[in-house]
Amino acid sequence: MCKWGRQPLTHLHVCTFKHSKRLLLLLLVLTSYFLPLQAQSDRREPVWRQAAARFFATPHDSVANYVLDITFNTLFPDVNDSLIAEASRHLGTPYHYGGKGPKTFDCAGFARYIYAKFGYSLPGGSIPQSRLGRPIKDRRKLQRGDLVFFQGRSGHGGVGHTGIVTEVDTVTGVFRFIHAATSTGVIYSYSTEEYYAPRYLCARRLLPDRQKSELPPPPKKRKRK
Repeated sequence: MCKWGRQPLTHLHVCTFKHSKRLLLLLLVLTSYFLPLQAQSDRREPVWRQAAARFFATPHDSVANYVLDITFNTLFPDVNDSLIAEASRHLGTPYHYGGKGPKTFDCAGFARYIYAKFGYSLPGGSIPQSRLGRPIKDRRKLQRGDLVFFQGRSGHGGVGHTGIVTEVDTVTGVFRFIHAATSTGVIYSYSTEEYYAPRYLCARRLLPDRQKSELPPPPKKRKRK
């Protein structure tokens, strides 16, 4: 009987070996797509996006490329993805004015707490936070992790509320954000909501520019009557 070390070469070993061969073949196929593109890439677009376009030969707004976007954002998280994942862990945490976490948050305290997890030191108020980083004037160029700022409850005057972008539609500029809201605690909200749409003021970027494509916000859940 053939041996593999001290153990018999069982059916499980044979299957594992076959799967390893298939995996190696898959890696070779992917390499044949990615390496030529890496050599000619000018970094204006991620290499994997070029590979997707080459493989499917369809526009970037196709269903196939959209599925690839989701797959790559899931399999290869960057600091932006990790930051949003950390923020999402606190959904439902109660609001408390001056709350710095993790048991309670106010809006600025929430942003400060999440960013601190990744080595960023933010001030404790929305106004000083709105002066950090780089301004993003075009909403269509927002990316995950950007800070967005709104007027306060009065709807007049300057910055009074902070949120963190989670998804953005790069065609329309509509975005979803996570924040500590006064009445509900940490929740997701949409830039198109009646309360936030007229109060939006500006956005700032502290994180590096992403090489990934942004995913549009998921459909808003309708409230049951």
